[in-house]
Amino acid sequence: MIREHNKSNSPEGASSHRLIQITDPHIGSRPDYQLLGLDTGHTLDEVLASLRAGQPRARALVATGDISANGSEASYCRFLQKSRSLSMPWYWLPGNHDVSARMKKLAPNRCADLVTLGDWRLVLLDTSVSGKICGGLDRAKLDRLELLLWETRHHPVIVMMHHQPVPVGSKWIDGHMLREGCETFWQMIDQATQVKALVWGHVHQQFDCQRGQVGLHATPSTSVQFTPGSGPFAVDEEMPGYRWFELHSDGSYDTGVERVAISKYCVDLASSGY
Repeated sequence: MIREHNKSNSPEGASSHRLIQITDPHIGSRPDYQLLGLDTGHTLDEVLASLRAGQPRARALVATGDISANGSEASYCRFLQKSRSLSMPWYWLPGNHDVSARMKKLAPNRCADLVTLGDWRLVLLDTSVSGKICGGLDRAKLDRLELLLWETRHHPVIVMMHHQPVPVGSKWIDGHMLREGCETFWQMIDQATQVKALVWGHVHQQFDCQRGQVGLHATPSTSVQFTPGSGPFAVDEEMPGYRWFELHSDGSYDTGVERVAISKYCVDLASSGY
């Protein structure tokens, strides 16, 4: 299924750049690791295979957190091994299941917080808080964001992060959204007219909305999906997927979600949590 937003009349080509987002793979330390009965390594392999076949024009990929199921070095090494199939530059940022220091140690070149893609700038924001499920931005992270927004003031910007800065309508996961620093974050975003979109993971479901002129987008996981609009924890029957962006030089963009038909897909739909 594809959902498109901010459709422009600009043709795809030299004046546009294709960006891919994947999120929440929850890779385990061992090849037999499963999340709610699902082999997350297998689903990631199939999503990456779909990307290789279906996105030949992709210029960059960002993985927006919960790379690992438990923050272990072995899990990150498994992800790095699988990512060798990617022919494009790619970057990652931490989620609540990750250990950011370990990610930086293992692959420092994948941990940039500012990426150039044609006329566009991607601001990669670390919203993880050690020991907590919910997200937060301390003073140092807010100061860094303020500086990046100043440096990119003459370019269209997408801010990519792990935690949702607005409720998505699923009560249980909205209890674990961006908390500390959220008010200051929005003050900065509202004043930064170059920011065209905010993009996140964490919620394991598709979400598309607008706040003024800023597009708000959440992306399905490459692993287990959560049910949109649920009160308590609920697992959805939708397939894993990824999101693409077509970034145009005039500052407009198109975006959509692609679901991947996973072979040997088995997930415990009756689970009450993980």
